[in-house]
Amino acid sequence: MTKYLNAKYWKVQCSQTPLFNLLLPLLFAIIFVILVWQVLQIRFTPVGGSLALSKATLFTDTTGQCKDSIPDSLANAAVVTDSLPDILRKCVEGLKLAHNETTRTVQIPHEWRKDIKKHPEIKTGKVLYHFEYNFLVKPEGLWAIVLPAVSQNVAVYVNDNLIGWSGSFEKPIARNGTRPQMFSIPEGELGEKSNTFDLYVVSQPAINGFLDQVYIGPTEMLKPALNNYYYFRYTLPWTIALTIVVLSIFMLFLWFYRRHETEYGLFALGGFFWLLHLVNQLVVDIPLWSASLWDSLFYISAGLLALVGIFFIHRLLEKSYPLFEKRLLYGALALLVLLLLVPEASWLYSALFQLANLAMLLAAFYIFVLTVIHAFKVKSLEWYALATAIGIIAEFALNDYLMVLGMRPAYEGHYLHFGAPLLLLSFMWILLKRFVNTLQQAEQYNTELKTLNINLENRVEARGEKIRQSFETIRVLEQEQVLLEERSRIMRDMHDGIGVYLTSMLRHLEHDTVDKKQLSEAAHNALNDLRLMIDSLGSASTDLPAMLGMFRTRISIALNACHVELEWHVEELPAINNFGPERALNLLRILQEAFTNALKHSKADRIRLSASSELADDETGHIRIEVSDNGAGFRINNKAGNGLKNMQYRANKIKAELNINTDAKGTQITIILPA
Repeated sequence: MTKYLNAKYWKVQCSQTPLFNLLLPLLFAIIFVILVWQVLQIRFTPVGGSLALSKATLFTDTTGQCKDSIPDSLANAAVVTDSLPDILRKCVEGLKLAHNETTRTVQIPHEWRKDIKKHPEIKTGKVLYHFEYNFLVKPEGLWAIVLPAVSQNVAVYVNDNLIGWSGSFEKPIARNGTRPQMFSIPEGELGEKSNTFDLYVVSQPAINGFLDQVYIGPTEMLKPALNNYYYFRYTLPWTIALTIVVLSIFMLFLWFYRRHETEYGLFALGGFFWLLHLVNQLVVDIPLWSASLWDSLFYISAGLLALVGIFFIHRLLEKSYPLFEKRLLYGALALLVLLLLVPEASWLYSALFQLANLAMLLAAFYIFVLTVIHAFKVKSLEWYALATAIGIIAEFALNDYLMVLGMRPAYEGHYLHFGAPLLLLSFMWILLKRFVNTLQQAEQYNTELKTLNINLENRVEARGEKIRQSFETIRVLEQEQVLLEERSRIMRDMHDGIGVYLTSMLRHLEHDTVDKKQLSEAAHNALNDLRLMIDSLGSASTDLPAMLGMFRTRISIALNACHVELEWHVEELPAINNFGPERALNLLRILQEAFTNALKHSKADRIRLSASSELADDETGHIRIEVSDNGAGFRINNKAGNGLKNMQYRANKIKAELNINTDAKGTQITIILPA
């Protein structure tokens, strides 16, 4: 029962249903058609009570009555001879007085490009629309005149009185093609019967000029409809532009941290070109000195947007067409160079311009087709949404292309930017899905990793237990080995030391006559050697000062019995590496032999023992132990006695250096131990 409550279960069941796979794309297609149709049908629709001025007398500036550029500084001038209102008034009056064969009646809305071949005087870019309307009763209250769309700048007169203008008349003039405008008519300005409305419209270039339907009516009736249409035509595009900026910056940062995923960088670059294309339609006062240069940026940004869009969709779909992209890039650059070099007035420029627009439209549909194919392949909601968004953008691009061709009215404006929110939402949906999938994979990997860690910990623990058991076995074996080695060493020491003295005592006892003196001496030697062995086995065997202190205690008895003074100078000594019982015993035997020889043979009354640490020339440390007496000394020859030979043997065994110096003033024995 619980499986029917699981969303994943229904997702799998639906994805495996052919009818579902057919209905889902159909649903998105219906959404696509409805959205496009609804957006294209949005118009300025005032409530009842407003009046539409549908016919006007058209005056063109064939005699140069109006200036091509009027400085902005004259707008509020009061000192100069001619202010901006004065110049505009003279212009309008001059156009009316210069009534000639070019004056004619036109139907509103009016597009200049449709008449420019038959009436070339429109190429001046300065036109006056003259409307007349008869009121049966004098209008009461505050009235206004609304211009839903006009290209590019306009000055409005009511009954020959200037009531306002929409921007700068200084080149490059203000652009208000996407900004609906309302001019309030001063109360009392409108009268009974005949009233005139004059609209002086300027457009650069003239081929872009147009005037949409003109409405007059009470302000309270026009204002709500104007606010709605103003939001659709001007505020909403600015909101879209800001959204593009924010998401492009976000994608740029995302690409900065994930350089290998170039689709994020291309999305940010495409957002920049789209923003440039959109801002051109929204900016009233262009930031460049040349209107033609600004218009060129408008079309160049659209072309680059189409080019980047192709590169973006290739990488988003993980498709590689390097040769196609290279040729596409070279072709776009060649077309751009030709458009910049060929004169705008030539037929070749018009042909290249139409080719560029057609190429951009084909690019939009190419991106749409690739996305649709991939959406049907993966059968994913977010990809259906992206295909729908790109389809809407392609439809809006077609609509704008038809407007460029003159097959759609220019006063309805561009629609391409209205597809941006859907594209951004669908792409963010894909990114969110990627993030969720990555998060789920990470959680799955973490679960698997935890399982592997637990298994590994168990294996490590089992292996560790085996290693501990092996170490314990090795430790026991090592202890047994050490014990055996220590036993062997003690046996050797007893054999070499006490054993020799005991053997000597037995031989003396086996003789018929016993030399008590020799027997006593052998017994004393055996006892002393046993004491040395005991001292070497104690804890002091690894502490050289403590061991020397114990030796001092042992030897003091013999020194006192022989009335020999002991001078003791033992400094603080460092620890010696690997100085165990065996080396300690050999050192003690060397010292024992040195003191015994001094007591027996030197006739000295003072023996000195010193120990200190020193630093050799090669910066290695060693310990220096000296035993010296003030006795008679002895002669050293090649036939040294067993005592000296034993001392040298034991010194070599503990890797020590033994030096013996003797003369008539005494004997000095030096032992140098490496630290």
